[in-house]
Amino acid sequence: MKAVVVLMMIVWGAGCATTRLGAPVVPRISAEVLAARLAEAELLADRGCYLCLKEAAAAYALLLDLSDDPALVRKALENNLMMVLREIELRLPDSGAREAAAQLQSRVTEDYTPYMMALDSFATPLVIGGVPSAEIRQRREVRVKLATELEKGWPASAMKAYFYLAMALSAGMASELKPQLEAILTTHSQDLSLKYRMQAFLPLFSVAASRELIGQETGFGEVHFLLGQRAVLDANLANAHRELARARELLPDSAAISLVLANVTLAYARYAEALALFERVVAALPEDAEAQIGRAKALSYLRRHSDAIAVLDELLQDLQNNPGEKYYWRAWNRLRLDQAQAAYDDAMAALNAMRNNEVYRLAGIASYSLNRLLESRDYFENALRMNGADCGAQRYLGLIDSADRSWKAAFARFTDAVGCYDQALARLAAELADHEKDITGLSNALIGSVRAEIKEAEALRSAAATNATIASKNAGDRP
Repeated sequence: MKAVVVLMMIVWGAGCATTRLGAPVVPRISAEVLAARLAEAELLADRGCYLCLKEAAAAYALLLDLSDDPALVRKALENNLMMVLREIELRLPDSGAREAAAQLQSRVTEDYTPYMMALDSFATPLVIGGVPSAEIRQRREVRVKLATELEKGWPASAMKAYFYLAMALSAGMASELKPQLEAILTTHSQDLSLKYRMQAFLPLFSVAASRELIGQETGFGEVHFLLGQRAVLDANLANAHRELARARELLPDSAAISLVLANVTLAYARYAEALALFERVVAALPEDAEAQIGRAKALSYLRRHSDAIAVLDELLQDLQNNPGEKYYWRAWNRLRLDQAQAAYDDAMAALNAMRNNEVYRLAGIASYSLNRLLESRDYFENALRMNGADCGAQRYLGLIDSADRSWKAAFARFTDAVGCYDQALARLAAELADHEKDITGLSNALIGSVRAEIKEAEALRSAAATNATIASKNAGDRP
């Protein structure tokens, strides 16, 4: 019996057993057992989802403690590379898969350097705010060269095919890739990761194909993410929230999923929840400008104006990436703190970076607060030219005409504002009725927000109607 125990320790030990001379004993298992367990690990990897790849990695790691089989080492290395690429795509925390892959490289004869280089390329976004166009072109050229290098390897394994597809699509080589797609998918027909990668390329996305993938592998949080993103593009926020919430349930550490879900949650006026999601992303990726601006918006709507301004102060240290929106939101918050001059300065800076009716209206309100009426009139008129349904701009122009004692013009402006508010109230009532059909509770905060918006619009309409009456009387009293 004692001999049996000793034999089991040699076969299944963690590699710490030694001979009497201190040389390590390499644990071994039979070829039949290795083949069976390797096949199980391969089936996990073929499922394609990130969670599947993690399970496969654990299975490969156990086998690597028991065997130096070259096929095993290669499959474990490639599975780790797949994990790293998926972590980059989903912005997941580093699992240590790249370091594990690098260690395994020394145990195989094949050189995986091109795939390591590909990971470095993917880790640097092709297009990001503030990057000069020349550098973007250079990054694309690097990807084209890498795709050309990776092309010859795709028949060998699903991992190599995945890297080639991802690189070629990101380099804008879809037309060159198209003739090969059928052959690639046929060659690796058992691997679901390649089908997922096709869905992740928007022109090839199909709701039906994505649903089929989820039917084949329920752990595919990545596919729920794709469905959620498509629903956002289709302005179907209910479906978007449902799919993104499921994606996050499966992949809670994905900053990419949390960021999109945060924006959808913000649209539902669930500001505290959105803020928590944005802050989770920022905690993982402090330099993420989109998450930071989202955090500032959530703080703004929560009326934490000073906190929002503090975030925007930090963001405005970088004027290369979307300065207009940053200045706009800092001006928006400063107006609510009655910091008229500071709000005006920010509104002017925002106008230098972007032009839309909201920025013009904000600039108009800030200049009006400083009694710069002539300047304010110009901003409000620009707002109206960009959006004829800007009720606030019409009302303020009526106030400016009144200050200039241009009563007939003021009467016309206030009358137009009343009509504008009537249309806005009808639209808001329709929105409210639609949101109230939601029995899930998801729209509760949005219902409250729309009701508050209706109440404010009613008050402003009433004020405009009163001002129209006053202007009409004053216009009639003039000789």
